[in-house]
Amino acid sequence: MLPIFPDDDSRSHSDSIATLLTVISDGDAKRAAGPPEYGPDQDADYRLLSPGSIPFVTSDGNAPVRIVIDRDERFQTMLGLGAAMTDSSAWLLMQLKERDNPLYEFVLRRLFSETEGAGFSVLRLPIGASDYTATTTYYTYCDTESWDLSAFSIAHDLEYVIPALKEVLRINPDISIVASPWSPPAWMKTNGSLIGITEREKAAGAVNRLRPDCFGVYAEYLAKFVEAYRDAGIEIDAITLQNEAQCDDTRYPCMRMNEADQIALVKELGPRLRKAVLTTRIYVHDHNWILHPNDRHVVAGDRKLDPLESARQVMSDPDAGSYIAGSAWHCYSGGPEDIKRVCETLLNEFPENDLICTELSGWGKDRGDWFDGVLWGMRNNWLGSIQNGCTMSLQWNLALDEQYGPSLRTDSEGIGLVTVRSDTFDSVLFEREFYAMAQISRAARSGSQRCRVSVLGEGAGGLETAAFALRDGGTSLIVFNEADEERAFQVEEGGQRFVYMLPKRSIVTFVW
Repeated sequence: MLPIFPDDDSRSHSDSIATLLTVISDGDAKRAAGPPEYGPDQDADYRLLSPGSIPFVTSDGNAPVRIVIDRDERFQTMLGLGAAMTDSSAWLLMQLKERDNPLYEFVLRRLFSETEGAGFSVLRLPIGASDYTATTTYYTYCDTESWDLSAFSIAHDLEYVIPALKEVLRINPDISIVASPWSPPAWMKTNGSLIGITEREKAAGAVNRLRPDCFGVYAEYLAKFVEAYRDAGIEIDAITLQNEAQCDDTRYPCMRMNEADQIALVKELGPRLRKAVLTTRIYVHDHNWILHPNDRHVVAGDRKLDPLESARQVMSDPDAGSYIAGSAWHCYSGGPEDIKRVCETLLNEFPENDLICTELSGWGKDRGDWFDGVLWGMRNNWLGSIQNGCTMSLQWNLALDEQYGPSLRTDSEGIGLVTVRSDTFDSVLFEREFYAMAQISRAARSGSQRCRVSVLGEGAGGLETAAFALRDGGTSLIVFNEADEERAFQVEEGGQRFVYMLPKRSIVTFVW
């Protein structure tokens, strides 16, 4: 398999500019032709990730648009892009490894290799079961009530989740892992169940929250999870307190955590992590930019705060605040203006804290054309979140099968970055989200710093950009042409310049 950027590791940054181009409309043509049978010796799919090289120019190229990069003005340090290693994704990948190892290696390198693939550098990991699990029932690591946690065990994950993570680390040893719980063990909860409560049950007085007497033992449970993974050879770099903390009514694992509950849990968990000499960072909220319509009406007196106000309240607590690294966000409710408002406010008030974007999922059997989906994702997650200060941008499932699973959800139409054919395990299909995210991942590398970029001149409309100062002294740039016509532009940085003609509805990544 040819590398996306040929000779990426040995190329001198002063010689030429490596390019990587995705023409999004080609994806519609690919789909219309029918799903191909991809394999390690069939790289036809890379027509949607076309590598190349262009020279610097010595004089003004007279392009109508100038893209000017200022490496001296820098913003957040990137952790990068990626997706969630759900139980379903891990099971599928390990099955593929067993059934067709060459195809498995092709998939893994295409996802995580910095020279042969997208170079994804972050994984999200459910703590216990999420709604995407390959098991027949939902589970945690301590389903049997034991206040001393003597029944705690990560044996389930040792079967295929941890092996899958170690396989990713084999390809990219610098992967960062962010872990999130969907629910504590049922015996720690007020409703005695991993799944949620209905609105009628809530109106009648039912509550889906952490029991008041379980904050300490649950904090110990989470710390024990981090320690157990460390002992198994997997470092957990960060943890969020609760996936979708404002949601308590789904038919899969969930739990409501209001602001007081989050503050109380941080006060228990933070000291435990420090005592165990664990550097795992703590993030709060882990939900949408604005209240989802389902969360706006008050039921049984539970008024859910605007997410920005919720995060501010938790992070402002004088005791809990010292243990909080930042806030995590989902993209299912709220658009570009909401992202901008939330990020600007939090970065101004809490400049030492990070913003991370942890979830968005492709969904639906009838998904429309490629461009509409890519445009929405670019604005609302992969590029838009980074432009406003987020250090990572994650999709939901890394891999799912052709039946939108495996999952215990009866309504699943979830789309992974890669679809694995699970009846034969002899073919895979990389979805449209992969291509856009691969473009950005190759520029927004782990450890790079976003820097100032200005788009000047007539005809600049429809161009979205982000630029990064790389750890090795190089520079990278993403340019997304939303317009339905090609765009010519000149890029200028540090006395160097080059010109490029970007096709309509396309994404290009430059590295020099």
